[in-house]
Amino acid sequence: ATAAAEPPPPSSSLSTALLDRCESIARNETYRELWFDFRHITDELVFYGMKAQTSHFVSPLANLCYKMLFRNDVFDVFNGSLSKHRRLFPPGTEPRSFPPPLLPWVKQLSYFLMHFPDVHSGIDPLRRLETNLLSRSIPASIPFQPEMLLCRSSSKMSQSSR
Repeated sequence: ATAAAEPPPPSSSLSTALLDRCESIARNETYRELWFDFRHITDELVFYGMKAQTSHFVSPLANLCYKMLFRNDVFDVFNGSLSKHRRLFPPGTEPRSFPPPLLPWVKQLSYFLMHFPDVHSGIDPLRRLETNLLSRSIPASIPFQPEMLLCRSSSKMSQSSR
């Protein structure tokens, strides 16, 4: 008799479904516009964070922006935080690493923080968040293909110049 293949555990099927959904969304034009806007927001936070008159406004805005982003369910599931999704992983197993479609969003936080290397108490929570997120990153052995995910800023710019 032929043994039937065992179905994957619920956490595996959930993370696979989310990964498939992330990859399909990454090809969507609306997603690309959102990605472009998010990069623009990051650049604006960096710009105003470096100005002496406005730097005190940037820390709360950056904290709000990045913390709200990374509280989204898709990050929460892959991060395996102490949230409601922790139960999706079988006891004794670690949550799955972030899939490649989510890494550019994490890298934007790193990009923002690299502009503020000094100790700045308002940004410390973001540094802890970055450490937590990067500890869940995909191993280097898995190839990352940014051309599938990132907005082509040149096409966006050419459209806006018309």
